[in-house]
Amino acid sequence: MMARMESVNATQLKNRLGEVLKRAALGPVAIERHGRIVACLVPPAAVKARAGKTPTVRPRWGRRDEQRVVELCARGDYRLSRWLRAGDPGTLAGVAAMLASQPGFDRTRMLALAERLHPGISAPAGFSHWLARTPVQAARFLPMLEARMRERKLPAAVPSRRP
Repeated sequence: MMARMESVNATQLKNRLGEVLKRAALGPVAIERHGRIVACLVPPAAVKARAGKTPTVRPRWGRRDEQRVVELCARGDYRLSRWLRAGDPGTLAGVAAMLASQPGFDRTRMLALAERLHPGISAPAGFSHWLARTPVQAARFLPMLEARMRERKLPAAVPSRRP
């Protein structure tokens, strides 16, 4: 059975800060406002233990999102407005930066688009940060894009006429 975390409301925290800080040094204390937990005070040891662990928050990336972006990229559309409508700008900026190094894409235009979507993404540190948190799987995305681009280049099938 888990021990219930101690909690105080915001007014108690304001009026008795010293007392609450003493309790927080021993264990986590939840701060409530209007009956909902809005923050937690934790002992310094808990913060030190988590110092090297950064939470990975990934934007949602479903198959529909993936297909929409594959189609956008396959069309070779560099318009910012279209990219902004396609999904999360941070995620798409990384996709644009990734495509800047792929054959068939204008490197200068893709990097400019990436920077407009998310400033700093084309720098090595920015792209590295994107790689660490992105839901985009390059090993899956790039072959899908290549296949879609090949499909777009094929001429439409002409029905044959048989006498």
